[in-house]
Amino acid sequence: MRRTILIAVLGAGALGVAGCGGPDAGWSSTEVGHLTLERPSDWREEPPTGDLFTKRWVGDSMEIQVSGSFSEDPTASAALSRLDLPATVGLTGYEGGAVQNATIDGADTAVRSDFTFTQDGATRQGVWVVAGQYPYPSTAAVTITGETLDPQVVQHVLDTLKFTKTQGQ
Repeated sequence: MRRTILIAVLGAGALGVAGCGGPDAGWSSTEVGHLTLERPSDWREEPPTGDLFTKRWVGDSMEIQVSGSFSEDPTASAALSRLDLPATVGLTGYEGGAVQNATIDGADTAVRSDFTFTQDGATRQGVWVVAGQYPYPSTAAVTITGETLDPQVVQHVLDTLKFTKTQGQ
């Protein structure tokens, strides 16, 4: 699990300068499992890094990765620990931020945590957002990472997140 987190987060370091047009080029709505979100439409889709995330888009020296069915934890904060704890020991210079409650349309519980880590001697930035449902526990996760994070891109992605609940089986 720790290696998977490390691979998923380090994928951001391989981005370089992507030379994409950014959010000015428009937004595309995408559904991944429980989550629907808008992402910059000119970012290119690439295979996700690691096994945790199922979709990944890269552009403007950043990346977005999504796991539409992340875990069966009863709360988003419990699911966040599946990201934060392995990163604490697996990423060089990892500094987790405070966990903040988030509001995601359709989710019963949601949290956000910003973080930094070091790769190839340079500090990288990231944000994790986890949303979940109860009483049929299921969560979904988004990570946005990069050399620097464009706050407008991050905010737009977060503002457009929607969580679709499923019933237990």
